[in-house]
Amino acid sequence: GHDRLYSMITTHFRKKAAQEDEMADDEAGPVASFVPPKIIKLPRSGGVVSRDSTFRRLARMQCIKRYFNGDLIRSTEGTVVQQYTPYLSEAPFQNIKLYKLSSVSLASSMLPVSGKQTTDPVQLTPITDLNPTLQHAVLAVCHPSAVEAFQKSGEPSDLYLSGMAGFVVVEKVHMEKSSLSLLSP
Repeated sequence: GHDRLYSMITTHFRKKAAQEDEMADDEAGPVASFVPPKIIKLPRSGGVVSRDSTFRRLARMQCIKRYFNGDLIRSTEGTVVQQYTPYLSEAPFQNIKLYKLSSVSLASSMLPVSGKQTTDPVQLTPITDLNPTLQHAVLAVCHPSAVEAFQKSGEPSDLYLSGMAGFVVVEKVHMEKSSLSLLSP
């Protein structure tokens, strides 16, 4: 299937075997040699189908709608209704803290030999300019304990590894009232 992955794995184990052989030559006496695993390249399955961006966008929209409205169910009167009833709430700008996740991972070729990245690969960037471009954005809501831990330590991982309490959608940004209308399940 994946040519690049196959190539990377075989190269990795080839290098590891060479290092082990080199170490065995340096040491006196018998040393168990490293035997690399046999890697078998499988052909791509005929059932794998690439999805175009339109299909993925529609599927994503359907998942979001299902999260907020639930499934269609039959009521006791026999009519078909949504399982959940989402509600709209207003939140003033000063009560909301938004952060954007961004990735800052460095390629291993940019690091010194056998060097490791010292910064967190995921960074949080505060969003201070709340404007109408946020309309229809899906926002994750964090647990208060995770926010408290993040405020004490300043470590982004305290926030993004804690799990989410849920999601909300920004229905409208009221610049004149300095508030957001949030749709919540």
